[in-house]
Amino acid sequence: MDDRHDAEHETLSDVEADLSDDFGDGSDSPLRQFVRSLRDLDDADVRAVGQYDGKGFELLYLRDDIDDALDADARTERVKTLVMKALGEPINEPGLDDYGQLNAVIRWFDEVVVAIYPHDEWSGAIATFDRANSPLVDLAVTHLS
Repeated sequence: MDDRHDAEHETLSDVEADLSDDFGDGSDSPLRQFVRSLRDLDDADVRAVGQYDGKGFELLYLRDDIDDALDADARTERVKTLVMKALGEPINEPGLDDYGQLNAVIRWFDEVVVAIYPHDEWSGAIATFDRANSPLVDLAVTHLS
Protein backbone atom coordinates (compact mmCIF):
# COMPACT_ATOMS: atom_id res chain seq x y z
CA MET A 1 0.00 0.00 0.00
CA ASP A 2 1.77 3.15 -1.19
CA ASP A 3 -0.51 5.65 0.55
CA ARG A 4 -1.20 4.38 4.06
CA HIS A 5 -4.65 5.98 3.87
CA ASP A 6 -5.79 4.02 0.82
CA ALA A 7 -8.04 1.16 1.82
CA GLU A 8 -6.34 -2.18 1.51
CA HIS A 9 -9.48 -4.17 0.61
CA GLU A 10 -12.46 -3.60 -1.62
CA THR A 11 -14.85 -6.07 0.02
CA LEU A 12 -15.93 -6.63 3.61
CA SER A 13 -15.29 -10.37 3.32
CA ASP A 14 -11.62 -9.57 2.59
CA VAL A 15 -11.57 -7.30 5.66
CA GLU A 16 -13.07 -10.12 7.72
CA ALA A 17 -10.32 -12.50 6.61
CA ASP A 18 -7.59 -9.95 7.38
CA LEU A 19 -8.94 -9.15 10.86
CA SER A 20 -9.46 -12.86 11.58
CA ASP A 21 -5.78 -13.42 10.90
CA ASP A 22 -4.80 -10.58 13.22
CA PHE A 23 -7.28 -11.14 16.04
CA GLY A 24 -7.98 -14.86 15.64
CA ASP A 25 -7.37 -15.76 19.25
CA GLY A 26 -10.40 -18.06 19.38
CA SER A 27 -12.26 -15.98 21.95
CA ASP A 28 -15.89 -15.00 21.53
CA SER A 29 -15.34 -11.33 22.28
CA PRO A 30 -17.40 -8.58 20.65
CA LEU A 31 -14.39 -7.89 18.40
CA ARG A 32 -14.48 -11.48 17.09
CA GLN A 33 -18.27 -11.31 16.75
CA PHE A 34 -17.93 -8.07 14.77
CA VAL A 35 -15.26 -9.59 12.53
CA ARG A 36 -17.45 -12.63 11.84
CA SER A 37 -20.43 -10.39 11.04
CA LEU A 38 -18.55 -8.40 8.39
CA ARG A 39 -19.42 -10.91 5.68
CA ASP A 40 -23.12 -10.37 6.38
CA LEU A 41 -23.12 -6.57 6.52
CA ASP A 42 -24.49 -4.47 3.71
CA ASP A 43 -21.60 -2.59 2.09
CA ALA A 44 -23.91 0.41 1.67
CA ASP A 45 -24.15 0.94 5.44
CA VAL A 46 -20.45 0.48 6.31
CA ARG A 47 -18.40 3.63 5.84
CA ALA A 48 -14.94 2.46 6.90
CA VAL A 49 -13.13 -0.29 8.80
CA GLY A 50 -9.59 -0.16 10.11
CA GLN A 51 -7.33 -1.61 12.72
CA TYR A 52 -4.93 0.13 15.04
CA ASP A 53 -2.01 -0.79 17.24
CA GLY A 54 0.48 1.15 19.29
CA LYS A 55 2.45 2.06 16.16
CA GLY A 56 -0.20 3.08 13.65
CA PHE A 57 -3.45 2.51 11.83
CA GLU A 58 -4.29 0.48 8.76
CA LEU A 59 -7.34 1.43 6.74
CA LEU A 60 -8.85 -1.84 5.56
CA TYR A 61 -12.05 -0.67 3.89
CA LEU A 62 -13.31 2.74 2.81
CA ARG A 63 -16.59 3.17 0.95
CA ASP A 64 -16.15 5.02 -2.35
CA ASP A 65 -18.31 8.04 -1.50
CA ILE A 66 -16.43 8.57 1.77
CA ASP A 67 -13.12 8.27 -0.06
CA ASP A 68 -14.30 10.88 -2.59
CA ALA A 69 -15.47 13.26 0.16
CA LEU A 70 -12.18 13.31 2.09
CA ASP A 71 -8.81 14.32 0.72
CA ALA A 72 -5.65 12.68 2.08
CA ASP A 73 -5.14 15.33 4.80
CA ALA A 74 -8.75 15.07 5.99
CA ARG A 75 -8.49 11.26 6.09
CA THR A 76 -5.28 11.53 8.11
CA GLU A 77 -6.92 13.84 10.66
CA ARG A 78 -10.04 11.66 10.88
CA VAL A 79 -7.92 8.55 11.42
CA LYS A 80 -5.83 10.27 14.11
CA THR A 81 -8.95 11.41 15.95
CA LEU A 82 -10.56 7.96 15.90
CA VAL A 83 -7.38 6.20 17.00
CA MET A 84 -6.89 8.67 19.86
CA LYS A 85 -10.50 8.00 20.97
CA ALA A 86 -9.82 4.27 20.82
CA LEU A 87 -6.58 4.48 22.77
CA GLY A 88 -8.28 6.71 25.34
CA GLU A 89 -10.63 3.90 26.37
CA PRO A 90 -8.73 1.54 28.69
CA ILE A 91 -9.96 -2.05 28.60
CA ASN A 92 -9.64 -2.29 32.37
CA GLU A 93 -11.29 0.63 34.11
CA PRO A 94 -10.31 1.27 37.74
CA GLY A 95 -13.43 1.54 39.86
CA LEU A 96 -15.41 -0.63 37.45
CA ASP A 97 -13.41 -3.83 37.89
CA ASP A 98 -16.52 -5.79 38.79
CA TYR A 99 -17.94 -4.99 35.32
CA GLY A 100 -15.15 -6.95 33.63
CA GLN A 101 -13.07 -5.95 30.64
CA LEU A 102 -14.27 -3.31 28.15
CA ASN A 103 -15.31 -5.02 24.92
CA ALA A 104 -16.63 -2.19 22.76
CA VAL A 105 -17.39 1.53 22.72
CA ILE A 106 -20.20 2.90 20.56
CA ARG A 107 -20.29 6.62 19.75
CA TRP A 108 -23.48 7.95 18.13
CA PHE A 109 -23.32 11.11 16.09
CA ASP A 110 -26.11 12.71 14.05
CA GLU A 111 -24.98 11.02 10.84
CA VAL A 112 -22.53 8.30 11.86
CA VAL A 113 -22.09 5.50 14.39
CA VAL A 114 -18.50 4.76 15.41
CA ALA A 115 -17.77 1.36 16.94
CA ILE A 116 -14.44 0.74 18.66
CA TYR A 117 -13.53 -2.87 19.46
CA PRO A 118 -10.34 -3.06 21.56
CA HIS A 119 -8.28 -6.23 21.36
CA ASP A 120 -5.89 -5.18 24.12
CA GLU A 121 -4.64 -1.88 25.57
CA TRP A 122 -2.94 -0.86 22.31
CA SER A 123 -4.76 -2.60 19.48
CA GLY A 124 -8.20 -3.22 18.07
CA ALA A 125 -10.57 -2.37 15.25
CA ILE A 126 -12.65 0.70 14.45
CA ALA A 127 -15.67 0.71 12.17
CA THR A 128 -17.94 3.54 11.10
CA PHE A 129 -21.50 3.09 9.86
CA ASP A 130 -24.23 5.32 8.50
CA ARG A 131 -26.57 6.05 11.36
CA ALA A 132 -29.68 6.05 9.17
CA ASN A 133 -29.65 2.27 8.79
CA SER A 134 -28.14 1.22 12.09
CA PRO A 135 -30.05 -1.63 13.73
CA LEU A 136 -28.25 -0.86 17.01
CA VAL A 137 -29.42 2.75 16.98
CA ASP A 138 -32.93 1.79 15.87
CA LEU A 139 -33.23 -0.74 18.72
CA ALA A 140 -31.95 1.71 21.32
CA VAL A 141 -34.22 4.52 20.12
CA THR A 142 -37.21 2.18 20.23
CA HIS A 143 -36.50 1.09 23.79
CA LEU A 144 -35.11 4.32 25.25
CA SER A 145 -37.60 6.81 23.81
